[in-house]
Amino acid sequence: MTSEPTSAAQRPSRKVRIERARSRLAALQERLAKRQDGNHELRAQIAVLTEEAKSPAERQATGAANLETDPGKPSYALSARLHRRANTTGVNIREGLREPILDLYTKTAGRAFAAAHGVAVPLELGRWPDPDAVDWDSLPDRFVLKSSRGGGGISVFPLERTDEGFVDRMVDEPVTIQEVTAKLWKKHQDASVYIAEEFLQAKGGEPGQMPHDIKVFCFYGEPAFIEVRTGDWSRARETEQRLRTFLPDGTELTHVRALISAGRDVTAPEDFEGVVQAARVLSQAIRRPIQRIDFYETDRGIVFGEITQNPGRPPSLVPEWDERLGRAYEDAYARLLADLTAEGALGVEFGDKG
Repeated sequence: MTSEPTSAAQRPSRKVRIERARSRLAALQERLAKRQDGNHELRAQIAVLTEEAKSPAERQATGAANLETDPGKPSYALSARLHRRANTTGVNIREGLREPILDLYTKTAGRAFAAAHGVAVPLELGRWPDPDAVDWDSLPDRFVLKSSRGGGGISVFPLERTDEGFVDRMVDEPVTIQEVTAKLWKKHQDASVYIAEEFLQAKGGEPGQMPHDIKVFCFYGEPAFIEVRTGDWSRARETEQRLRTFLPDGTELTHVRALISAGRDVTAPEDFEGVVQAARVLSQAIRRPIQRIDFYETDRGIVFGEITQNPGRPPSLVPEWDERLGRAYEDAYARLLADLTAEGALGVEFGDKG
């Protein structure tokens, strides 16, 4: 049985056929772009893992014939590791030194430092000497309870009151006062105090929506690299960590941290200028060649988060960016020494540059 030929009247019009072809082409182009992006990501991951498999000397090698005398190239990972060791092995304490960033370890000191330099900080709602002393009835329906000591989000609880108790918004799970108190006691340190702060609202977000973390890698007054992260919770390890990375001017970078998933659902800051200005002011005042300063973008503007002297891990950067940020570190170190010399703090004079 043969089908009857389609009449001209039954065939789609030329305009419809063109639109259908364009739609198919757009779909093909989208699939191609995704495959190209995936290929780019895989290449970047291989580059990172290949570098991390090398020894420090091999990673820094410039290709000179003699590896032992090769002066090496800049490396952010190795520079950051150097400062981590200085912070954690007691070298500075042994020599009687107190770097400013070590005095800013606690959240209370960091808040006071930021406020003293004109950077907005979260409103404090209460402060208590231990977890049992927290006056829960005095607090609003949404607030953040945190210890003054401890890294990451381990002792930070963004809470929302419900009829049954509270919801821990970091993990979006019900929690009781007794459970939060027990968790705070578990990480308690002798000098800890416990602070309740306002629940910061994401700019333009739904009520109770927390802002993304804005993490700025600074080099003595020069913000060089900005990460916006979500899912990076110390108490929610099953949550997928996602990020977007930017230059201070807002230019987005892709696959620089290739081992962490890119997150198109992560909102880019609207006020890059505000983030950079706040980071520049605090970084310059700390007078250290490297630190990370965290902020939030809220309905009332850029708000200080904390100063991180030892980020959770050295960023696994692709080789190009490990070298670029390593050079930023070396330039910052030179600027800091020059400033200290000009102030007479080192007891030396500038030599003849010739």
